[in-house]
Amino acid sequence: MDAFEEARGSHLELSRVDLRFRELAKDSPELLDRQSFRSLDEDKALLSYRLQSWPTFVGAEKMDELRRVSVGISRLLRTVPERVFRRDLKKIAEFYGLPSLAIAQVLLTPPTGAEAMISRADFIDTARGFQCIEFNFTPHLGGWDTTIITGRQLALPPVARFIAEEGLQIGFTDTLFEMLRHIIEDVDRKGIVRGDTMTAVLMVSQEDLPDLAVPAEHLRKEMQRTLAALGSDREGRLLCCAPEDVVQKGNSLFFSGQKIDAIVDLSGAWPSAPIYRAFKGNFVGLYNGAMGPLLSSKRNLALLSEHAGSGAYSAEERAFIEAHVPWTRLVLPGMIEHEGRQRPIEELLIRCRERMVLKDADEAGGKGVVLGRSASEEEWRLTIERALREGDWIVQEAQKSLPYLYQSGDYGCSVHEMIWGPFVFGDRFGGVVLRMQPRAAGGAVNLSLHATEGIVLEV
Repeated sequence: MDAFEEARGSHLELSRVDLRFRELAKDSPELLDRQSFRSLDEDKALLSYRLQSWPTFVGAEKMDELRRVSVGISRLLRTVPERVFRRDLKKIAEFYGLPSLAIAQVLLTPPTGAEAMISRADFIDTARGFQCIEFNFTPHLGGWDTTIITGRQLALPPVARFIAEEGLQIGFTDTLFEMLRHIIEDVDRKGIVRGDTMTAVLMVSQEDLPDLAVPAEHLRKEMQRTLAALGSDREGRLLCCAPEDVVQKGNSLFFSGQKIDAIVDLSGAWPSAPIYRAFKGNFVGLYNGAMGPLLSSKRNLALLSEHAGSGAYSAEERAFIEAHVPWTRLVLPGMIEHEGRQRPIEELLIRCRERMVLKDADEAGGKGVVLGRSASEEEWRLTIERALREGDWIVQEAQKSLPYLYQSGDYGCSVHEMIWGPFVFGDRFGGVVLRMQPRAAGGAVNLSLHATEGIVLEV
């Protein structure tokens, strides 16, 4: 079976348009040649990764399913600390490594900010549907550049020609717009903004500030564009600062003389006492704040998987979890249940190496991920020993991506595996980024290695 025939069913499930594009592309010298898409490699000031040449056209039915699953899992994960531990502050503090019961109580006393979290999932679309392999409430979620990528893709002559010849109406979920809309509407609903100016800040560590020098002007314009699209005549400011640049005056927070209405905390650190007090007192919107470190741990996905059948979840929720969360467990000494059988965890991991993946629960960006099928026996054994020693790893049944056909190399195309990265802002779907990697590359799909980045064009 050739690559196109292998991937035919996957693309038809996305949309008939997507399949039609690949029917043409696989035999088109122009579409097979990376040089036809060379503009994607130019002016990378606002872009971080190599872009995929070919677009992905996704129909309404598939998009609706992605929205449903993304928002559903986000809602469940945001309540894991309370529902699984049944508000037992001692257990919560111990599991998440909190310094005291008092801090646990403060975190879980409303407002917690959990309902407004900014997040992005990692899904693999498999023969049994979307499977959530990670859900990230971490600072650096990316996605603000999807509008730029979409504009460039739509401007490519071969893509524009295909769209025109097919008479297509193209839609797109603008991730940065949806994130800013979420923040604007949230602080408005809470009555935080007073007057005719709204100021939001992206708060990063001091060493990361220089990296925002180029995007800062773009972000400022997007803030003003979003306010205008929402029918607001306010002036909008989107500034960048470090935590130590934020100054408290009375109950309010200021940066560079401007009162702050919302903070998108990308620093990776716990918020300072003045920032957290202002948030708890409803004087500033904080995203993601102190709940970020708790919910960012991959161990929450293991808890969701393991406790699906407990009294913490309804029958409907259990069915949803079992349909979209792969078997995932904490890596701890002792016995472990898998496929209805109890056995020592070391025995299970060694016997089922080809089917499993081990993950450091607190790493991100593809670090600390070891695929059993790609690891040597020695590497796998050493990773098991490390995971058991450190106590903060998870094991998950590896998921097989549906096959997709994408352009690869200087010329040609090949079967790729793909990770879907849907964004969720509170309970709002915020678009999706794609990471696709030639199957022949092996290993985890990683943008820092062999993968390319893509976006979805909605048809």
